[in-house]
Amino acid sequence: MACSNKESNKANDEKVLASLYAAIKSMSESVICSDGSEWRATALGAKACGGPTEYVLYSVNIDTVAFLNKVQLYTKKQRDYNAKYGAISDCMFVSPPQSIVCKNGKATAVNSYDTP
Repeated sequence: MACSNKESNKANDEKVLASLYAAIKSMSESVICSDGSEWRATALGAKACGGPTEYVLYSVNIDTVAFLNKVQLYTKKQRDYNAKYGAISDCMFVSPPQSIVCKNGKATAVNSYDTP
């Protein structure tokens, strides 16, 4: 019974994380990108060995306070999940984008290793 409860709790925690992630992505993609200077990037998530799992792009024209609060909550919940279930991850460093450009109405991160 204890294993079943732990698996059930883990599945519930994963559903919460997935739901929060979907809400974050929905908010970040809710604005059509026409000017990359109106976009920002923020660290999202927590790898088990430290650091963010990715950077998410968002427009300054959304409710940035609500968005960043949701990002912060997701990151905390993922960190808690990692500790609770002994999660493992790669320890590869995820770099923030150097700039953000608009491609076909979508914000796109640009890094030094991207080809022009």
